[in-house]
Amino acid sequence: MRTRPSGERMCISCSRPVRRVDRNREVRPPWRKVVIPATALAPAAVGCEHGSMDKTDQQAATDLQIAEAMAAEHESLSPECRSDADRFGQLLAPDFHEFGTSGGEFGYEGTAALVAAATAVGDEPVEVENMRGWLLADGLVMLKYTSENHGRRSNRTSLWRRAAAGRWQIFHHQGTLAAG
Repeated sequence: MRTRPSGERMCISCSRPVRRVDRNREVRPPWRKVVIPATALAPAAVGCEHGSMDKTDQQAATDLQIAEAMAAEHESLSPECRSDADRFGQLLAPDFHEFGTSGGEFGYEGTAALVAAATAVGDEPVEVENMRGWLLADGLVMLKYTSENHGRRSNRTSLWRRAAAGRWQIFHHQGTLAAG
């Protein structure tokens, strides 16, 4: 869909006006975990036979961004990447910040070198379970997963920002020890 200067929303396929569907959502207290699929955050088009095409195209774009961010996350966890400070550093945004599983805080400066010094190419890869992603906005993806490395299990959350077409950088990461 596109929007005219007047604010009227138009179908990309046929240029006819469409109207937005209001979604009734249950209101939940902020402390309860709520997972809203990315498709529920996108407005649905009605009143045009091409509305379903717009939704399909939108879902494909969402899925592509999530897949690209997941590929970047997997790259950042590989021993080949982690042992190479330059390669690992390219995945870090200049405003990178991490709350580590150790309880420490880390910023961009020195993180790539620190990770490379602690990793050898032949190290066991970080095992990943249940990785899932959400498109928070165009070019902004949140990933959640559980990892295991050297016998330590952690719940992890990463925020990835698209730096260029197909190129993503992590700007926030948090690791928390998983319950026994």
